[in-house]
Amino acid sequence: MNACPDHGPPSEPEHRFCEVCGRNLMTGEPAPLSVATTWLSSRATDPACAGCGTAYAGDEDYCDHCGRRRPVGRDHAELDLGTVAGVTDRGRRRHRNEDAIAVGRTGGINAAVVCDGVSTSTHPDTAAYAAAEAGLAALLAALAHGTDPTKATIEGARAAASAARAAAGPDAGDSPPSCTYVSGIATADTVTVGWIGDSRAYWLGPDPACLTVDDSVAGQLAAGLPVPPSLDADPESRALIRWLGADTDDTEAQVVSLRPAGPGRLLLCSDGLHNYLSDPSALAAASSGPPIEAARHLTTIALNGGGHDNIGVAVLSYPPAGGSAS
Repeated sequence: MNACPDHGPPSEPEHRFCEVCGRNLMTGEPAPLSVATTWLSSRATDPACAGCGTAYAGDEDYCDHCGRRRPVGRDHAELDLGTVAGVTDRGRRRHRNEDAIAVGRTGGINAAVVCDGVSTSTHPDTAAYAAAEAGLAALLAALAHGTDPTKATIEGARAAASAARAAAGPDAGDSPPSCTYVSGIATADTVTVGWIGDSRAYWLGPDPACLTVDDSVAGQLAAGLPVPPSLDADPESRALIRWLGADTDDTEAQVVSLRPAGPGRLLLCSDGLHNYLSDPSALAAASSGPPIEAARHLTTIALNGGGHDNIGVAVLSYPPAGGSAS
């Protein structure tokens, strides 16, 4: 297996590009200098414990002074790259934010990932951040080398799955860290989404629509799709049938691509938003203004609705140069 001289082997043997720097692992060529790539993550950056103020020691997961667990993500984060932006917030009924968002641009293409930590697993935020960052990095590296959006989406999801599996530590037990995953790409003529779990993608423009089908019992039954016989076939059950983590073999994203009839927005979100507002037309009406303002407003809607769960929202302009759904 080829390896990057600076960052080692890729997370999956079939990956053709380094997930960190974008180097072509088949030819050894670095990422094209003409392709400007930048991305942001909502990962926590505070060097001191919020409980006692003691500086964290290296990469320790807990504060040496008070024993408080080091947060992986920020309770509230706003990421703004102009034509793609994201907001995440700790729900009013949650002790910590276990949703992760990452937004990026490469060569004029907008991209984003939203991951929702599965609350019944151990330390789900570790899986969410590992998946979000690895997924977006791989996706952007592939796009920078000219890979088509569908294939880049698949490569990103595989990298995310590998990273989520690796997030399980020795104390994970029967409930290792796990998360859902949704990615989105907006190019000059298409929008492409990929997902594993029940985080969603919406097209907000001409003919608004939900582009994803929840990988849950309720989602599959509502779409007329079968569910595993071992699961309760209750049409109201939100039990996941696909997710990312060490306790699943799911690595392949379901992918949908479309050529919109006009300018609009691509919205990615966790169930912290779509549990309160799920109608595509209503979401489009609430998403005017620059992407960061739209993401803030949608987050506020979820919080004002009760904020039962953590919220992750990413908004991508289509076309990337500044399309508007308003």
